[in-house]
Amino acid sequence: MRTLPLKEGAFWWPALLCAAWLAPVFLSGRTIFWGDLTYLHHPWRALSAQLVQSGELPLWNPFIYLGMPLAGQMQGAAWYPGTLPFMLFGFATGLAVFQTLHYWLAGFFTWLWLKRLRFSSPACAAGAAAFLLAGGLVSRAPFLNHLSTLALLPSFLLFAESPALLGLSLALAFLSGYPPMLLGAAAAALALSLGWRLLRSPLMDARALLKAAAVHCAAWGLAALLALGLGACLLLPALELAAGSRRGSGIDPEESLTWSFAGRDMVQLTAPPLIPEGDYSPSTLWWKTSYFGLGTLAAAAAGFAALGAPLALFSGAYGAACGLLLLGANLPLSHWLWTHAAPLRYIRYPGNTAYLLIPLISLLAAAGLHRRRFAGAWAVLIAAELLAYACRSQPLVERSYFTDPGPLVLALRKELQGHRYLLSGRALQWQRGQGREASEAVLDLKHRLYGLTNMPYRLRAIANFGEPLTLQGPYDFMDFLFTRPGLAAAAPWLDWADGRLLMTRERLPSGGLDYLGDSLWHLYRAPGSAGAYWLNEREGSLLPATAQGAPPLPRTRKPLELVQEGTDRLRVHGSFAEPGWLFLSEPRAPGWKAFLNGRPRALASAPALTAFQKLRVPAGDWSVLFRYDPASWRLGLAVSLAFLCALGAYWYNRLLRSGLVIE
Repeated sequence: MRTLPLKEGAFWWPALLCAAWLAPVFLSGRTIFWGDLTYLHHPWRALSAQLVQSGELPLWNPFIYLGMPLAGQMQGAAWYPGTLPFMLFGFATGLAVFQTLHYWLAGFFTWLWLKRLRFSSPACAAGAAAFLLAGGLVSRAPFLNHLSTLALLPSFLLFAESPALLGLSLALAFLSGYPPMLLGAAAAALALSLGWRLLRSPLMDARALLKAAAVHCAAWGLAALLALGLGACLLLPALELAAGSRRGSGIDPEESLTWSFAGRDMVQLTAPPLIPEGDYSPSTLWWKTSYFGLGTLAAAAAGFAALGAPLALFSGAYGAACGLLLLGANLPLSHWLWTHAAPLRYIRYPGNTAYLLIPLISLLAAAGLHRRRFAGAWAVLIAAELLAYACRSQPLVERSYFTDPGPLVLALRKELQGHRYLLSGRALQWQRGQGREASEAVLDLKHRLYGLTNMPYRLRAIANFGEPLTLQGPYDFMDFLFTRPGLAAAAPWLDWADGRLLMTRERLPSGGLDYLGDSLWHLYRAPGSAGAYWLNEREGSLLPATAQGAPPLPRTRKPLELVQEGTDRLRVHGSFAEPGWLFLSEPRAPGWKAFLNGRPRALASAPALTAFQKLRVPAGDWSVLFRYDPASWRLGLAVSLAFLCALGAYWYNRLLRSGLVIE
């Protein structure tokens, strides 16, 4: 059996680089906090960790957008093994472990990949440093889905000719939660691995080249099928969610082309000292922070010059294709590609594709230093230069930043008592945090429950501002509420959505709501709200499927106690002399099942008021259990386990045949 060259630096060199950059941050009790990490990734990871710690499966999320599936929510990465540190150590410590581990993996896999291409150890060290500390990777520290996918990218190149290991790597990257970047990373790895395999063998004739290309692509096809099988526990629920989502048909072209590189932005690929001051900000302009450093680029230029004509032509074409993607709206051909190429319909921000250049530049840098006398010193120079940039790349805060609830959360915990709140449309769009420092401004927005930041505090919201795949019905109901002319028109609809509190940016006429004062937002309390109602046969049948016009005000509506037995289990009891309808304020979605009086067979609910559901109930005493148990997740889990067992059996057989397993 071939052994991997681990003792030459594959372990300790990336670990040394990670320690030099991240250890001073985490050992000082501080943490990275900027942008999506606060508004998006902290809520997702914290919620999944809380659910697992309380013995629940992360299947349903009742806290944002009225409620939505969590099993198929990719950005939450609930099924990704790399999420385990958050479940074991809490968010702040888990974040330190997560980031350190993934940056180390990026360098580790890069070293092994370059060593497999038979580059010298100093050249591998230079390439690993160029990959691990590239601006395009360092700037992704707050974007955990991006980071985990890019950390696994060099493993695609390392295992390019091993379908089993490649399939496992692709599956892990898929579970990490950002498929658009995975598609780009996989395409880059396929192109680079195929190009270098074929063009490094100039003696091969055309027939042999075609055969080698076919075998290589077949291995990737096999790996892709394996990855889909291993990732079925996320894939099937995600497809179900996407089909009922507002983003199921792709992203609007105008949104997709936002943040395109202009010609002058190409300087971002060099080094921070050469970038105009207003254009360089790794935290706020992360999508443009794609530098490689002068030392890396010099080594890469030497590597390009040393290539033979076929490889040089291929590398140039690969780089030109990346540049074409980066320019986006600023070049007619690029604009045409982004608006007409089907895969690009689901990708935002052309500037975000600069990561595609990282493996090429790392490869060329290694080629430029291969068997050079000064290669070791140059590798250290590359690492030192990039570390100098990385250590200044991210603003830091104390670790308590993520656990501080703020005054609004304390007020809501006291008032809501399990009911929902609604932020007005103007409040949702308000993105100017108060404070002179960046940390103060972001913390202020967090305290105002901007984005998805209500999730870790288990506060239920009617509307949020963020980017998850949301169910179409709840999103339409949110938009409907925001189009009501004033609080008086919106207030009656809050009852149907179990809305107890409404918060506005400016103080408005109360519209029948009780004004509670100012706690970061102006707070108004609805006179009554319930998560479930009983209506008689006639009024329940007339309750419309969509919300429109004036709110229905049935005379027979009776509030019912809704017992939360878990995030995915609700129970309602009732006792009425006549049959009627049960209205539930939880969104109607595939996977919700209703069980009447303990019957084993689930009943189907009917749509109500755009987002919600209603169910016929008999006369007398009754009890209804609503349980979220999606068949897509059960089937996906079974498929994933079957593929995992098959993969385990394959490797066990390989070990048996190699004589390393004692029977």
